[in-house]
Amino acid sequence: MIRSKTILSIILTAACMSAFAQRSAIRQGDKNFARFEFNAAAENYAHAATREPDNLVLREKLARTFVLLDNHGEAEAQYAFITKMPNAPAIDKLYYGLELRANGKYADAQKAFNDYLAAAPDDSRAKELSGPADKVTALATDMRMYEVFNLGMCNTDASDMSPAFYKDGIVFSSNRGHDGGAMHHEDAWSGRTFYDLYQLPHVDSLATPLFIRGHQPNRQYHEGSATFTADGREMYFTRSNYVKGKAAKSKEKIVKLQIMHADWSDAKKQWVNVKPINLNSSEYDIAHPSLSKDGNKLYFISDMPGSLGATDLYVSERNGSSWGAPVNLGKDVNTKGREMFPYIADDNTLYYASDGLTGLGGLDIYSATYMGGKWGNPQNPGTPINSRWDDFGYITNAKNTAGYLTSDRERGRGGDDIYRFTRSGVTVCGTVVDAQGKAPLSGAEVRLTEGDNLIGKKKTGEKGEFCFNALPGRSYKISAVLKEYETNSTAVTTGKGNQTVQLQLTKAGGTTLTVCVHQKGGSTVEGAVVELTNKRTGAVKSCTIKADCKCKFDLDEEADYRLCASMAPTSRGVYTNPCQALTTSDQVAPANLYENMEMVYLEENMTVKIDNLYYDLGKWDIREDAARELDKVVALMREFPAMQIELSSHTDCRGNMLANDELSTKRAQSCVSYLIANGIEKSRLTAIGYGERKLVNNCACEGKQKSTCTEEEHAVNRRTEFKIVKLR
Repeated sequence: MIRSKTILSIILTAACMSAFAQRSAIRQGDKNFARFEFNAAAENYAHAATREPDNLVLREKLARTFVLLDNHGEAEAQYAFITKMPNAPAIDKLYYGLELRANGKYADAQKAFNDYLAAAPDDSRAKELSGPADKVTALATDMRMYEVFNLGMCNTDASDMSPAFYKDGIVFSSNRGHDGGAMHHEDAWSGRTFYDLYQLPHVDSLATPLFIRGHQPNRQYHEGSATFTADGREMYFTRSNYVKGKAAKSKEKIVKLQIMHADWSDAKKQWVNVKPINLNSSEYDIAHPSLSKDGNKLYFISDMPGSLGATDLYVSERNGSSWGAPVNLGKDVNTKGREMFPYIADDNTLYYASDGLTGLGGLDIYSATYMGGKWGNPQNPGTPINSRWDDFGYITNAKNTAGYLTSDRERGRGGDDIYRFTRSGVTVCGTVVDAQGKAPLSGAEVRLTEGDNLIGKKKTGEKGEFCFNALPGRSYKISAVLKEYETNSTAVTTGKGNQTVQLQLTKAGGTTLTVCVHQKGGSTVEGAVVELTNKRTGAVKSCTIKADCKCKFDLDEEADYRLCASMAPTSRGVYTNPCQALTTSDQVAPANLYENMEMVYLEENMTVKIDNLYYDLGKWDIREDAARELDKVVALMREFPAMQIELSSHTDCRGNMLANDELSTKRAQSCVSYLIANGIEKSRLTAIGYGERKLVNNCACEGKQKSTCTEEEHAVNRRTEFKIVKLR
């Protein structure tokens, strides 16, 4: 079958049908299904379901049949019923989500996907499709980059699909029927003729598409999804597998798809020498070819052994008159779902359709780029290229300003229609050059990001050039990375016209310092000012901390620095201003240094726990390790000379309460004495011992109370704190 949007679903389902055929209506439905008579199969399954409403296997057959009929409303209703059945497998939650998505119920679909993730946390599809509904909502927002029009001259009430550029027009596949075509053969699935190839010589004309005549390539079964060499003299296309006029079936009794090759004959004015390529097999599909611009690579889909999902994207390199071993494009583009209808554009961007990624429904169109020796970074262009229906067969011209796609979206003329699109976005182009000599740098990886979203990435050409498509009125960042150079980036805000930028990269080789400032507890202190002072020269460099928490400085060799961070006070409190020494005398360039500076936020009536302040059992003497922690309090009170504190000590519940009161009081007083001995005025300090009276958890054990707390839980209560009585 060439209705290959769902061909693999048929194969997977048909393989298990015969095992469950027990009653007459079900048996007849199974027979209908095996012959692709899905309307009849649905009627029989639905009739049987009225008598056996709780038959899970029967319900699954009925739901899957509605999916193949593109009746997503009925399919959704069936899966809604199935997922409430106690014995339903988890995978039905996924299918339910897909049907909800196909019906535009994105919030409900995301809930179903999240339910499936909870049931199957290791399924890559669950991880990809789950998450908040707003990531789908964003795709449904029209960004005004594309306009899409129904190509009325091509479309009929039948299915018209898979356009391919050919000379000044297009070639596409249709099951409209034609004298001399396959009209006397009927496809049991659609009730129409099998698909044939048609040509529209000039897309801007109002002419009727021409049936491609001659003994070849159109024959009695399906033909579709063509691609041509640049000179137009070779064609590769999809065809149902048959031998001597009879369908050739696999061991599973399924007619697989193959790729055929044909030559153009000027003498006969038709395609001749139609032959299968050497990659074909009667046991799996090879279909939907797309040739690279130079004709040396053939991209296609297949469900051959080793595929990651229902159908995967593959590429093969030309080897004389044959094709080399297929190479799977990998897990960064292939999913457990269906990847279909690849198209390799002149700029080497790969466009394809998939139902295994976050999208708007059915099949969505995606683009992928080749970077670092692999394909990846799938991008969904959103509305209006994609819809909640099946969207596929995307092709674009060399300038990426216009092209065609196939969709069965509403308000079309038939099942599948061909649509023309124009692209009105802007381009952001530029060069990457050496900062010193301004020579162009080829092979640099350039990335275009919007916030945390990677929009695209490319390698610079021989002249250091790069180019991205972008939306007007948006804020982007462009960054460039190249071995032996420091990374550089620039912000770009797009207007109505195209923009040009230049990124200069500095040769790596010196010593750099990256500083992050965070509040105690981990959050970045945005707005903090970092100052780096060269002690030998007195030169001062400064930088303001932003959300990425990265202030960068170039350091001199054999130099000593003082590094300080400061933050303006708020109406309620202040931040500490940490400083530290830094030297490069022990560094060998090139080197990258990193410093994390911690600020403490303070305000009146705040209680601050003194970490790692320990005592010997039953003692109150200040140990050497405790003295180091109290030195931090001394430094803090020197930094804020008006600060007054209440220093308190606490115990856990174990032991006599009066003894704990006495011990904690002595410990608090020892801390105060240490601070006084180190220059802090006695009038700024108050010592209080609370014993076990202020536990911070439920670990009380005085009197008749018995505690089951662990040693770690008791240890939380053995603490020393200070409360800020006055700050400024």
